[in-house]
Amino acid sequence: MLLLFAVLTVVMVGWVARTARLAPKPDGDKSEESYSSQISKTYDFKFGSNPFSPGNATTTTGTFIPGDMFVLAKRCGTCHTDAHAQWRQSAHGNAFREPFYQKNVKDLISQKGIEFTRHCESCHNPAALFAGALTKNTKVKRPFDDDGVSCIACHTIQSVNGRGIGGYVMGEPALLVKEDGTRMLAGVTDQQILDDVPSHRRAMMRPLLKTPEFCGACHKSQVPHELNDYKFLRAFMVADELQQSSFSKESPHPFYVRDKETCNSCHMKRDAAPLFDVSAKQGTLVSHRWAASNTAIPTFYKWKDQLDAVTKFLEDDKLGVDIFAIHRKASGANTEEFIAPVNRSSFRIAGGDRLTADVVITNKNIGHSFPPELRDFYEAFVEFIVSDEAGKPLYRSGFIKPNGYLDDSAHNYKTYLVKADGTYNDKHHIWRTRVFAQNNQINSGRSDVTRYQFTVPANATGGLRLTARVRYRRFTRVFSDYVLGKSMDYPIVTMATTEYLMRLGDNLSMSPDPNNKLAVPDWRRWNNYGIALFDQRQYPLAIDAFARAAELDEKYRPMALVNRAMAHIELEQYDEAANILDAVVKANPTNARALFQQARIFVKRGQLEQAESNFRQVLAAFPRDRISLQQLGELCKIKRDYKGALECYERILQIDPEDLGAHYNLMLIYRKLGRTDEAKREGKIFADLKDDPGALSLANQFLRKHPEMSNESVYWHVHDLSRTPGE
Repeated sequence: MLLLFAVLTVVMVGWVARTARLAPKPDGDKSEESYSSQISKTYDFKFGSNPFSPGNATTTTGTFIPGDMFVLAKRCGTCHTDAHAQWRQSAHGNAFREPFYQKNVKDLISQKGIEFTRHCESCHNPAALFAGALTKNTKVKRPFDDDGVSCIACHTIQSVNGRGIGGYVMGEPALLVKEDGTRMLAGVTDQQILDDVPSHRRAMMRPLLKTPEFCGACHKSQVPHELNDYKFLRAFMVADELQQSSFSKESPHPFYVRDKETCNSCHMKRDAAPLFDVSAKQGTLVSHRWAASNTAIPTFYKWKDQLDAVTKFLEDDKLGVDIFAIHRKASGANTEEFIAPVNRSSFRIAGGDRLTADVVITNKNIGHSFPPELRDFYEAFVEFIVSDEAGKPLYRSGFIKPNGYLDDSAHNYKTYLVKADGTYNDKHHIWRTRVFAQNNQINSGRSDVTRYQFTVPANATGGLRLTARVRYRRFTRVFSDYVLGKSMDYPIVTMATTEYLMRLGDNLSMSPDPNNKLAVPDWRRWNNYGIALFDQRQYPLAIDAFARAAELDEKYRPMALVNRAMAHIELEQYDEAANILDAVVKANPTNARALFQQARIFVKRGQLEQAESNFRQVLAAFPRDRISLQQLGELCKIKRDYKGALECYERILQIDPEDLGAHYNLMLIYRKLGRTDEAKREGKIFADLKDDPGALSLANQFLRKHPEMSNESVYWHVHDLSRTPGE
């Protein structure tokens, strides 16, 4: 140990000598204040007095920060060797320089102007934003561009506001913060840091950094009216999705109960630290690769380790795919046979039968929607193949065409953006978007069902193999070709796969394999199918599926019964739902999920006191459940308890400052209270946040022109494989 200490001491002395020469200096002898004054003289304050609009980021002083205060990441890499090496290959470390972002931001500059990129750079290049570089004819030097989201940028954020698009407050960068609050940066050497680690930790670490709200400051996005000359359009809200998922433990509504997870616990798991990192503990440190779904960056730069990490993350049991059921219509028959689960049933198949396969896709281990964020230029889709026993495809959907483009009729999870002239916005020019014609996703813990119809060939013998795969590509081929200026095959990752061999003639029921610990139990398969049907508004079928789940698993039975009651409520079958929920609550008076649904029935029946009691009981267990807060606020309004209603809606805005319903209700309440100015303020916010009703016709016109996309916008649709036979 003494020898190791001696070696490390010699190494650290060498680092000290080098990094002392690299220590950042202030901009000449100017103070931060004089720097800000100098930048302001030629800066374009196009969006008002806030120099960082139309993003939501700001600084503790509200003014510019000299660019050289953003210490380059290579300085941090002298001690944090492994973290730096991982960061360098991450999406954060390349947030500004990688070609896909560069193409998009240059399009924005050429079409609207560099000042509009402040919306983007608050998350992609904070140093450029705060240094005042994002203005015409800037003289600001930009050595920080290669760093993107650098170490000092992330670790200097002091607070967040929940608004996304840089909804954070950047502090004054420092390498040391003394106990009295003194911040030190210029001239600080590595030896000073090693001699005063507590002050370095105060500068770099705070509890905020480990919260989902911190990540949500950038992993939440919208297009403000300043950018599109139109109105607020929500792009994505990953942190809010996590907050409402089972993983947050803040909501009683999800269909499954899961252990608590945060952004960090999922995307920053401990990893090996072979290069020596002063932060390593027992040879590991929290990963700074942030492995998620960006396969394009490591592919472009040829970083095998990062690509392997991202691919492994995507393949690691995030999704489930299940060929769950078959609808069989024999040739010449008038009725259809429902066979489910297909591998647990005995049935007969013959040539000429018309079959429809129900394939269930489940988002089982992701704390937010799949795919998350910008679904317009990612590609997530289902591949379904019917082949003979020799492996020859007979029918297929979701295949990659010879030109590298995805089959137009594939079942996909993406957003279709439409421009003001009604044309397809497939180049991610978000500032030109007027409406989302389609926005397919699977929320955390939810399922989707896609249906494939085909005819058993009359001359078929032996068997038919059904294969279903969920696949992901970053980016769409049209976007990657546009960026790179040439056709290139970027990775397609198979995230989940399954197959079923169906015999011609008799098929016998297969019993579950007791040795297969990874197999999904049948009760869960029925439940996932029910969730998918529920989300597709097939409520009678969902009721039947949830009933089967309740029969098959005693432990999950209360949850399945509540699921069934929810479907009855949607059908306005309140008596049936009430009978189910009364029994569940009687068995467990603290079942928050059942109490909430029971309260919905109380409201319908005018039993407002009972409803309020239930909602308050739910909120005692889940104080940040925005749905219960909204419902309780409604009851307070009915009772004219405006103070109570105000409290509910203000609590919602503490979770999501852009909650549409909360702003609408606050507008109404302030009017009732005669607080005219506050009512006008809330009304203005509501008008900007709400959907434009006139945009619906634009979306409909677009879908009529694109039937391949229109099909995906229908809750219940079937992919007719006779149109896409195998080759």
